[in-house]
Amino acid sequence: MSRTNNLIKAVFFDLGNVLVKVNLESAIPQIAELFRIPEKAVMQAPILALEKKFERGQLTIAEYLVEVKNIYHIDHSIGIDDLERIWQTTFELNTDVWQIALRLRRQVPLFLLSNTNALHIRAIRRKFNILENMDGLILSFEVGATKPESAIYQYALRKADVTAEQALFIDDLKENVAGAERLGLKAHQFISASDLENILSQYSFK
Repeated sequence: MSRTNNLIKAVFFDLGNVLVKVNLESAIPQIAELFRIPEKAVMQAPILALEKKFERGQLTIAEYLVEVKNIYHIDHSIGIDDLERIWQTTFELNTDVWQIALRLRRQVPLFLLSNTNALHIRAIRRKFNILENMDGLILSFEVGATKPESAIYQYALRKADVTAEQALFIDDLKENVAGAERLGLKAHQFISASDLENILSQYSFK
């Protein structure tokens, strides 16, 4: 594997709405049907707080489902496979970005740096080969911290064995970009595949 002579020694990509498009609007009615609750209840504060705990690895998938059932007073069983299938239909590969990523990986080690949970990663593994084509994974539920907290970026740098100045980070959310910049990473907000090409060219990647 040839590597470009570059000051950047590792590139970190976000997952949702960068490598993978997330159609949350399609998931909400499916989740509502599975849980047998109104659609408007799917995104209410209690479940959003629960999602944050799930992202931080404070709940296993089984524990998460128990909490969901308690919040919504659900008395029927919810299958993990059923919920996973919903998320599989919600995720779509951002093909243009993925092709750029595969080309980039021939020049520099590529890492995934994502706020995510065990259920979403399970769905991603079943549907795509993204994770197998990364040099390393930094997943919030495994680290116990979420972007834009400094701890997750520091963990990522240790895992990649690079300094902040040697790292490039791409994320769709401004606050996550800002969090990386505070630690000295070279960070850019993802806008489009063509914009990403321009960003990478600034660092001499082809």
